[in-house]
Amino acid sequence: MYKDKFKNLKNRNILSLLLSILIFILIFIISISQIFYFFNKKIQDLYFMFNNISINQDIVVVEIDEETLSWRRWKDWNITREWLGRFPFDRKNYSVVIDNLNKAWVSIIALDIIFWEKSSYESDILLSNSIKNAWNVILWLWTDSSWILQYPYEKFANNMYYSWYLAPNISTTNKIVYSFKPFFRFRWNNMLSDHFILAIIKWFYSKIYNDESILKQKPILYKDKLLLSNNIELTLSSKYNNEELFVANKLLNWELSKKEEYEYNDVIKSIRNKENILINYTKNNFVKLSFLDVYYNNFDKNLLKNKIIIIWATANWIKDTFDTPIWNKYWVYVHVNAINTILTKNYIKYLNNNLELLLIFLFILICVYFNFNISRSSYLLIFSNLALVLLFCLFIIYSIKYTNYLLNYPVELGFSFILSLVISNILKYYIENKQKIKLNKALSEYVSVDVANEILSWDWEIKLDWEKKDIAIFFSDIEWFTSISEKLSPEELVSFLREYLWSMSKIIINDKWYVDKYEWDAIMALWWVKTDLLSTNRICISALLQQKKLLELNNIWKDKWLPIIKARIGLHYWSAVIWDIWSDWLKKNFTALWDNINLASRLEWVNKFYGTYICASEIIYEKEKYNFEFRYLDKIRVKWKKIPIKIYELLWFKWEISYEIIQIREMYNEWVKLYNNRDFNWAQKIFEKLIKMWDNASKFYLNMCNIYKETPPSLDWDWVSEMIDK
Repeated sequence: MYKDKFKNLKNRNILSLLLSILIFILIFIISISQIFYFFNKKIQDLYFMFNNISINQDIVVVEIDEETLSWRRWKDWNITREWLGRFPFDRKNYSVVIDNLNKAWVSIIALDIIFWEKSSYESDILLSNSIKNAWNVILWLWTDSSWILQYPYEKFANNMYYSWYLAPNISTTNKIVYSFKPFFRFRWNNMLSDHFILAIIKWFYSKIYNDESILKQKPILYKDKLLLSNNIELTLSSKYNNEELFVANKLLNWELSKKEEYEYNDVIKSIRNKENILINYTKNNFVKLSFLDVYYNNFDKNLLKNKIIIIWATANWIKDTFDTPIWNKYWVYVHVNAINTILTKNYIKYLNNNLELLLIFLFILICVYFNFNISRSSYLLIFSNLALVLLFCLFIIYSIKYTNYLLNYPVELGFSFILSLVISNILKYYIENKQKIKLNKALSEYVSVDVANEILSWDWEIKLDWEKKDIAIFFSDIEWFTSISEKLSPEELVSFLREYLWSMSKIIINDKWYVDKYEWDAIMALWWVKTDLLSTNRICISALLQQKKLLELNNIWKDKWLPIIKARIGLHYWSAVIWDIWSDWLKKNFTALWDNINLASRLEWVNKFYGTYICASEIIYEKEKYNFEFRYLDKIRVKWKKIPIKIYELLWFKWEISYEIIQIREMYNEWVKLYNNRDFNWAQKIFEKLIKMWDNASKFYLNMCNIYKETPPSLDWDWVSEMIDK
C-alpha cells in the first residue's frame, strides 16, 4: 500500500516537472522572440507610477519659462522690468544670470545652450568673462548629422568646464527615454566623452571631496558598477559577466586591438546594451526658479549656496520635451531626474536575465505542483488557485514598490503564471476524470452507476463514524442450496454461483442498490444511504425483477441438469445504524447494523413456512400498496422479539397481475378471517381447495388448522404465529 502511494506521488511529481519544463520552454521561446516587448515596457512603467523616491535638495532648475518670455513690463518693488527679448536671448542676459548665481556661491552652473545665434562682440565678451570668473559653468558639445563635433563659440569655450555630448537615449520602440549613456567613444580621435550629466556629477563630487583629479580620471567597470574614483560609484542597468567585463574595460582604455575587436564583436554588441544608467523618475517636484527672477536678482541667495544649477528652456512653445515612463517631461527634468537618481543612490536596474528565467520556472513549477499534488478536492483546488494568485500579486507589488529591480519579462511572467494554472487545471481535470471513470467502473461493480456518479461528484472523505438512517433492507437465499451444491463439482458450483450472483447483483445495482455482502448464495443489499430516492419502491421492483430473471435462467440451466432454482427474498424498511466496520490498515466494510437488519433476514427465512418467495414487512406494504399487489400472510412474532409484525407477500406490479391470482388472493383473505375467528373446520376445507389451486401459503394455515383443532388456542389468543426457530 505504501509502495503504491509512493509510486503515485512519484508519478505526479515527475508529471509536474515535465509539464513545468514544457511550459517554460514555450515561455523562453516567447521571451527571446520579443513578442511582448512593447507590453513589457508598459508594465515596467508602472514601477514609476507607484514609486515615490525622495528628491535631492542640491538640485535647482532655473527655467526659461512663460513668464520669462512674456512681452510685457510691470513694476515690482519700484523696479521696472523690461522684456528680455525674443528667445534665444542676447548673450548678455546669460552673463547677468551667471554673475548673479556666482555671487550666490552656487556649486555648478549647467546650461543647455548651444549659442549658435549671432550676437554682438560686447555681449560675447561679457558672457566669456562671466564664464571665466565663475569657472564652474558646464556647456555641452553636439554633433551634426555627419558626427562632426561642433564646439561652442570659441571666445568662451576655453573658459569653461564642459562635457562632450548630450544625446538622449530614446527607445526605438516606444520613443521613451529610460536611461542615459554615461560616456561616448569617438574612435577616430581616441576621445572618451562624458555625458552632460556625468560631467555635472564629476564636478559636484570633486568639490565635495576637494579632489580635482576626479575630473580627469578614466572610468573603470566592475560587474554592475561604474567607478569614477574611489569616492564615486554609479550603478549600471545590467550586470557584466567576466568576459564582457574584460572587453569593456579594454574598450574604455583603448586597449582593444583590431584583431580582438573582431574576435569580441558579439561581446561588444552585448556590452553596448549594458553601459546605460537607468533613470529613476519621481513624481515629486524639484526646486525651481524663473530665469527672470534670477536675472533681476529676486531670489534668496542663501538657498542656492553650493547647489547644482541647471538652466533650461521650459516654455511651452519651445517644445523641448520628451516622453518618459511617467508622462511627457521637459528635457531639463529628464536630466534632473538622472542627477537625482545618482545623488540619492536610488538606482534601478534590470533583474539578471538568467535569474528572472529561473524565477519564471519556479513560479511555473509551484503552480503546477500545487494543482497536481496539493489540491485534492474542488474546495482545495479553488483555495490553492486563489492562494497562488495572491502570491503572484504580492510578488509583483513587492517588486514594484519595495525593490529597485525592473523585470525584463513581466508579461512572460504573468503569462507563464496564467498558462501554468490553466494547463495544470485542465490536465488535472483530465487525469482525475480518467481516474474517476476507472473508479466509477470499479465502484459500479458494488453499487449502481447512478449512485457511483453521485458519490464521485461529492467532496467528502470516508470517516470512521456512524449515523442512524432509515434504509431499505434486502435479503435473498436459494432454496435447498445445500442439496443443490452437493450435486455439482467445485468448478460447476463456482460457475453457477458466478452466473447467479452476477445476474441478481446487476438487477440490484441497476435499481440503485448497494450490495453489502455475499454469503455463498445469500445476498444482503442495502439502499445506498447517500441518495434520497424512494427506496421502498425500488426494493419491490428489484425483488420482482430478480424472480423474473430467475425464470429465464432456469430455462438455460435445465440443459445443464440443474434442478429448478428458486430464491426466497425478505424485504424490510426501518432505521439502522450505518457504520464503517474497520480494522486499521487492514480492512474496512461499510455496512448496516441493528436489530432491524436481523428482522429483515428472518423475513427471508419465514418464506419457507408459507411457501412464498417474497416476504415484505408491514411498513413496505403501507408505503407501496398503491404501486404493487400484496396479500396478507400472517401476524408473526419472530424469536427473541416481543412485538409482533404483520407480513405480506409481494405478488406483482399493480395492474399487471392475472385475474386468477387476484381470485386466489380474495379467497385466501376471506378464509384467513375464518381462521382468525377460530372456525378451523370450515377454514380447513377452503385451504385444501386453495392448495389444489397451487397456493402454497394455504399449506401453512391448513397445518395450523389441524393443530388448533386438536389443541385449541387459549381464549386470549392474539392471532400471532410464534416463529420458534432462528
